[in-house]
Amino acid sequence: MIYKISYVIIGGRHPGAIVNQDHMPYIGEKVQIGELWYAVQEIKDLLPPQRNFAYLHVTCQPTKPPAKQN
Repeated sequence: MIYKISYVIIGGRHPGAIVNQDHMPYIGEKVQIGELWYAVQEIKDLLPPQRNFAYLHVTCQPTKPPAKQN
């Protein structure tokens, strides 16, 4: 499945992004858009899945980068 995701940023000056990815986002996931990091707050279907595509609206807010693992 290919997820076509519209990322919308809450309270930020970032315009958001439209991204294709191979996994479904989840609440609390940290995503990098450009050089900045955001935490997923809400996920909504824009349309029912069609063939091999799902269309999602994901609301995020600015967050710190994830901790580096050794």
